[in-house]
Amino acid sequence: MATKLKTILTNQKFKIVCSFLTVVLITISFGALFEAYWFNWDYLANTNNYLESAELENKVLTAYDNIDRVYNFYQSEENIRAGNAIKPEAIEAYKWDILAGLDIVDPDDMGVATESEMLTDASFWEPYADELEAQKKQLINEGLFQYERLKKELEQTQGLAYIIDSKGIKNSQPKEAVQEDLLNRRVNFTYNKGAISSSLPNIDQFEPLDYAVEPDFQVIIGFDDAYIAQREVMYQAERLEFLWLMSIFIVSLILAAICTLLACISAGRKKDREGVQLLPIDAFWIDAHFLLLLMVETLVVAAIVFFYDQNFPRVDMLMLFAVGAALGLNFLLSLVRILKDGSFGERLLFLKLIRMTWRFIKAQFKKIASYYNDVMKGSSTVKRFMFWAMLLVVLALSVQVPILGICSFICIIYLLYWGGRKAKKYDGILEGLERIKNGEVDYKLTGFDGALGELAEGINAIGDGISLAVSEEVKSQRLKTELLTNVSHDIRTPLTSIITSIDLLKNGNLNPEEKQKYLDILENKAHRLKVLTDDLFEAAKASSGNIEVEFQAVDMEMLMTQGLGEMEEELQNSQLEFITQYPKDLFVVTADGRLIWRVIENLLFNILKYAQKESRVYIEFSKCEEDKSGMVIFKNISAQPLNISPDELMERFKRGDETRNSEGSGLGLAIAKDLMTIQQGELKLEIDGDLFKAAIILPLAE
Repeated sequence: MATKLKTILTNQKFKIVCSFLTVVLITISFGALFEAYWFNWDYLANTNNYLESAELENKVLTAYDNIDRVYNFYQSEENIRAGNAIKPEAIEAYKWDILAGLDIVDPDDMGVATESEMLTDASFWEPYADELEAQKKQLINEGLFQYERLKKELEQTQGLAYIIDSKGIKNSQPKEAVQEDLLNRRVNFTYNKGAISSSLPNIDQFEPLDYAVEPDFQVIIGFDDAYIAQREVMYQAERLEFLWLMSIFIVSLILAAICTLLACISAGRKKDREGVQLLPIDAFWIDAHFLLLLMVETLVVAAIVFFYDQNFPRVDMLMLFAVGAALGLNFLLSLVRILKDGSFGERLLFLKLIRMTWRFIKAQFKKIASYYNDVMKGSSTVKRFMFWAMLLVVLALSVQVPILGICSFICIIYLLYWGGRKAKKYDGILEGLERIKNGEVDYKLTGFDGALGELAEGINAIGDGISLAVSEEVKSQRLKTELLTNVSHDIRTPLTSIITSIDLLKNGNLNPEEKQKYLDILENKAHRLKVLTDDLFEAAKASSGNIEVEFQAVDMEMLMTQGLGEMEEELQNSQLEFITQYPKDLFVVTADGRLIWRVIENLLFNILKYAQKESRVYIEFSKCEEDKSGMVIFKNISAQPLNISPDELMERFKRGDETRNSEGSGLGLAIAKDLMTIQQGELKLEIDGDLFKAAIILPLAE
């Protein structure tokens, strides 16, 4: 049995028959599939009952949509010519096209506040009145064309009858159509003020249709029973033919797959010969063969599409497809033979070219590296010597050979010209150095290349460094001045109140209630001075790093929960809604628990002082797996405009309230920043309008 099977598989006629049948069966399956597509299989495949088919449902809804547009949207030629059927969006879109041509994209470009004002600014659009009127006329003409087209389409729809009532105006087709007759037909459809009913089971009952413009629009549609009966017979015949075509497609495809498998099994076998027998075409590179096949198959597909568009006979398309199938089978069998032979890698042209290119590059790099290491490495003198030596050789040869002499002369002229330009550029560098030395630190050297370009870039970098140092020094002096001003203001204010209260108490002409009032003021201002002094002391310690830090694993979720619990009374009285989004998994960082809570406490007190009342405060946790860090983000809306940068806000004695009427010392964020720094973390601030965002970043615990 095995011998007989081997004999069959090695028989040349068997191979030819398998290959021929494969091509024929694949072509037949394609033809059957094409014919099935021609029959609109999306309408025929879903149901056996014409009344439940997508074709009939689409026919009914299309008729309704056309009726709605003709009688409800367009209404009449007079209505269209009056411009009532022009959608405002169409004119707005045309205006936007004009604005785009003028590079106007937002209200600021026109000096208005909103996009609506951009489209309604009469003074701006006055020069474009003729263009807009021409566009309006074009839209009216398009509306008239669509109106006539839809009316004709309704008149030519077989078996269609309808009655409509649009804002009290009734129409019907045909004129003698009766409502009861339409409702008694096998296929009917009713739209009544947003609700529908239909004899078709696939149209959902009482589902609102968003077609009608006016709510008082009613329509009754019915299709002639004789027409429906005729379509049912035709539908069944078409469906039967469709099922036959799909059966032919499936059977042919299965048989083609079997024949292809047999052809692949027998590929490379020959009677009375051992091993895989390759054909001459197998010597061709596989990837080149595939690319060539891909181009040919693309042309075949393009030709089939062209034949289809030009209504060529289908037999021509099938013959083209058979050619493409034969070429594809030929490539497949060649690939199978090569795989059986085990020479796939050797027959890839792309792989061979890569290997050859890599070997060439490696050889050249080895030569360059060897020459550099042996001769030029570390010696600029050798490089200069080689240049002048080569030049001298050329000049020496020019004595015996006139042509070389002429070339050498031209070369010398060029070198003199090139050297002069370089010398001129060198003078430019000297001039730039002189200007930078005289105080023009923002002066830049430009237009240099090569070694002089590198030198110019270095000098520019020095100038940038000097400019930055000057800016930092000016900023430092400004910060010192502001620090003294703010400290003196924050200390003088409570001291003035204390002195005034003491003078009044010394007077002795106060009743007990007034004495108690001024004693309370003394106590409050003394406490204010103590808080300010403590904050100054803490800020000084944090800035100098003179704080003992005990690094440990800190569970931020637990720390936040405990801290918010301790501050529950302040949070409840703050008129703020705190929303905390805890992480899904464990959130542990490396930090000092006491210091990190001090940072969080400063941020929370900052929110309680400066956040907009009756607003929300968000606290979010996130991780960055790339740099192994954890982040806790606080977001709130400021009660006062934040006309200040985040960097300035973290300076000492800086407040979001520039009037300095709030109770804060202006040291909270500065202390928090320094505390984060000594814990090897970071405090980041972001301001977007009135949105204030603070993020503390710490390394995650191992």
